[in-house]
Amino acid sequence: MISFEIGDIEQLEIHLDRNGLADLLAQLKLLDDNKTDHIHLMAESWGGGHLEDEAVNEAAKPIKHVKIIMRG
Repeated sequence: MISFEIGDIEQLEIHLDRNGLADLLAQLKLLDDNKTDHIHLMAESWGGGHLEDEAVNEAAKPIKHVKIIMRG
């Protein structure tokens, strides 16, 4: 489980379980190994499978698409 959420004070919350942490590290490793210059993490409703569709924190709004771009 990986969930990026915007809380009530416009802060980004990242919720992970052990599987989500392993998945995120694997995706970031692609950047570190220069296999790509960006990665997409998306909810199933957006055609992905990395992110949760529902917020873990009921007071927050889930982000459905996170694009991480390697610069430099």
